[in-house]
Amino acid sequence: MLPLSRGRCEPRLAGHNKRMTSSALSPLTDRIDPDTAASAVGGLSVALGALAVVAPATTAAAFGVRSLDGSVPLLVRMIGVRNAVGGIRTMQADSSDRPKALQAGLALGAVDAAAVLLAARRGAITKKAATGVLVVLAGIALLGVAAAQD
Repeated sequence: MLPLSRGRCEPRLAGHNKRMTSSALSPLTDRIDPDTAASAVGGLSVALGALAVVAPATTAAAFGVRSLDGSVPLLVRMIGVRNAVGGIRTMQADSSDRPKALQAGLALGAVDAAAVLLAARRGAITKKAATGVLVVLAGIALLGVAAAQD
């Protein structure tokens, strides 16, 4: 992965001396213990994933999904399994593997954010619901960046 410009996340690569840093985020992320942040990212991912698997209709409604046709519960469950597995991987990662697990989580969060924006643009979810989901994704991303700090 190529380093990004100053002021953006620069992923830490295994075997390299680069950290996920951002001058804009440092005042926030420097105050958070990396181990606590990694546990929070993993725990939130597992909890949200489990909720999606156990109660897909409730989860979809909580995230503002308007259509509950037959395919929506299946898709919500699939996303739930993905999130839970990612959360478990983050919680089980040792210090040398943690950056890779966090990078994967940040990438998935970016894909989720793009999907939410597209859904809002198409009217599949309300702008209010999209804003709420994006705030949750941003919070988890902030914790992910904090967890990647040395």
